[in-house]
Amino acid sequence: MEFIISRTKRSFEFNMAASHWHPCYELFYLVSGHCRIIINHTLYYIEPGDLILIAPGEIHRTTHYSSPVNERITLSFDREYLEPFIKQCGNELADYVFRSSKVSIPAGRQAFAEELIKKMEYEAAGQDGYSRFMMHNYLYEFLVFLSRCQETKPEPVKLGVAEKAIEEAAEYIYNHYSSQITLEEVADRIHMSPAYFSRKFKAVTGFGYKEYLTNIRIREASELLLNTSKSITEIAVECGFGDGNYFGDAFKKIKGVAPRAYRNMQGMI
Repeated sequence: MEFIISRTKRSFEFNMAASHWHPCYELFYLVSGHCRIIINHTLYYIEPGDLILIAPGEIHRTTHYSSPVNERITLSFDREYLEPFIKQCGNELADYVFRSSKVSIPAGRQAFAEELIKKMEYEAAGQDGYSRFMMHNYLYEFLVFLSRCQETKPEPVKLGVAEKAIEEAAEYIYNHYSSQITLEEVADRIHMSPAYFSRKFKAVTGFGYKEYLTNIRIREASELLLNTSKSITEIAVECGFGDGNYFGDAFKKIKGVAPRAYRNMQGMI
């Protein structure tokens, strides 16, 4: 994949696919409606005019609240697509664009942002031999625009007490995935009963407790499979899986192939 742009409407009943992280960059601009997203372990409320930046490998999931339908525009691209931008500006400035996960585009600048998006949609249809060149230019202009929008940050949305507790729980799970943590342990940390915590975690994040923990563990295991020579068993233990067979089953369910095959294929699945 190099660059994909799509415009979709999603209903309250929509559920994201089983895998909740990917090796590409993803931006999505909310045109209408309202939704909430968890990125790694942080919750964000999204209003029309907000844009979310998701870097490769970041676990995320959107949930809906207050509106039955939302319309979004999604841009996906890999790091290779950014190479000319990185070559011109350097890695530091390229990464600087993604310093915040949420950008609230000022009301007076939303028309400019939406016009740039329309230009990208037009060129993505492959109008002529110039389209690929124009596509790059509009994307790079859009990234610089987003980076500059972050210079003035709006007041953050204050989470409710229960949501703040769920965010705290998600952060704890995110940072202790390698331990044998249990739902009961996490619920106790934020002073909720296990049953209430389980329901609230799912309602706020869109993830079940076990689903969220497993996704974090599999993401870390994927990195170790590709970037170390550690054995499958060592990786399973390091990532919190007490049983190698369970690790293999969980990995295949999320990634579609067994750990050894994933390593042999260098993650190209």
